Amino acid sequence: MKRREILKSAGCVLFLPSLESFGGNRTDLGQADVKRLFCVSMGYGFFTDVLPETEGADYTFSEHMEPLAKHREHFTLYSKMKFGGDHVRDHKCFVGNTTTNPDSLDQIVAGHIGHLTRVRNVVTFISHAHHHIVASWRNRLPIMPIQSTRVLFETLFARTDRKTQERLLAHKKSVLDGSLEEAKSLMTQVSGQDRQRLEEYFAALRESEQELNKSIEWLSKPQEDVEFPVAPQFENGFLATDVDKKRFLENPRQIQRGIAFDMIYKAFKFDITRVVNFYMTGLDNDHHITTHNVPKSEDARTSLTKYDSSFFSLLSNFYDKLASTRGESGRTLMDETVTVATGNNSVSQRMGPHNGNEIPVFVAGGKFSNHGGHVIRKGETTCDIYLSLLQKFGIQREQFGNSKKSIQL
Repeated sequence: MKRREILKSAGCVLFLPSLESFGGNRTDLGQADVKRLFCVSMGYGFFTDVLPETEGADYTFSEHMEPLAKHREHFTLYSKMKFGGDHVRDHKCFVGNTTTNPDSLDQIVAGHIGHLTRVRNVVTFISHAHHHIVASWRNRLPIMPIQSTRVLFETLFARTDRKTQERLLAHKKSVLDGSLEEAKSLMTQVSGQDRQRLEEYFAALRESEQELNKSIEWLSKPQEDVEFPVAPQFENGFLATDVDKKRFLENPRQIQRGIAFDMIYKAFKFDITRVVNFYMTGLDNDHHITTHNVPKSEDARTSLTKYDSSFFSLLSNFYDKLASTRGESGRTLMDETVTVATGNNSVSQRMGPHNGNEIPVFVAGGKFSNHGGHVIRKGETTCDIYLSLLQKFGIQREQFGNSKKSIQL
């Protein structure tokens, strides 16, 4: 089974598109409420003590959430949810926190709509830390993320030499053809138990072949000419002092993330990909230390609100672009795109850092009925939201991870 795992993992890393015939339980894609998915997660978690306490449509914004105020009608804040995350499992935010769930949320959606675009899906990680960098999973295999804005740009927009691409794809096709023939010849020579394993391996080869053929088809289609993004500028009244601007908004890591957000926006705008998973674990070296000092230090608690506010600046800037851009349907990209911003753990004075309690989830886009409001789902699993989102994409499933039920979004 090692060869199968290598093939499957390679397919993910290369972002090869999958075919509709391999995405069971599909409905007509034209009937889906939304077209794109952006999963973004904070490994250290949000500081929950400063989030709004009142719920409903008239909840009061926290001061550090000020960048999101102008987009209030575009998102719903779900809070006090439970996931069971900790410092070790903070990277499994979108996989469902269970060994029985083979695919993360983004990979399930990519299996459903990834064949519609040049790039099946994108997984990226930009942070100061180098641990727990994997946040996307396919067939229980971790997908290595892109860790450079330059590589991210080249993956999405670079015009590579066509002859070189054709040669590489032809070589991969030759290797696959040989493996398929070998698998066929072995089918009549093995036991019943081995036959079952071989059939699974054969199915994986066939899927890889179909993805490869789709990748070859995209070679003949024109690509958009996109320039590398310039350094973004963020507006944030909560971080108004020169010191705060320098530390939290003009931080090199913040700028890198802003550039990555802009690339993701343009990839959605030009329909290069429709599924992205973006994982981050801290703005600088002090971010992690600050989370551990929250229970005992008022300065740490104040500082953590600023770290979170810098993240809200990223989201707000991204929402600006989605809301001001119309797609071919005449609707805005905000209407057609679901952004899920959350973390697998949270930070609070009472429960400390890296705890899996009182998780907030910001769900934006899609014109969902709860938008504009704050919904408290105390103790309920975040996977209920993920299950409901899958259904919005026309993917019929009864469960995702440890979900209990689908909910009204």
